Amino acid sequence: MVDNGLFSGYYVGAQDALPVTHLHFVDDALLIGWKSWANVRALKNVLLLFEKISRLKVIFYKSMLFCINVAGSWFLAS
Repeated sequence: MVDNGLFSGYYVGAQDALPVTHLHFVDDALLIGWKSWANVRALKNVLLLFEKISRLKVIFYKSMLFCINVAGSWFLAS
């Protein structure tokens, strides 16, 4: 997604910023990106693609979307 310009990760550091897009734990994944509806749609699409390829089920009702430094009104502006 990142290589094809479909998802924008979050950059860490002032000089030579390092893009961070994901962190994996035992059976969890943390996906990190810039605030945009395009990123939200890309994440959902890649999770649905993951379901098709792996035949595993993503449980969306157990998944959470956390936003840091994002105004609540941004969610209403969809």
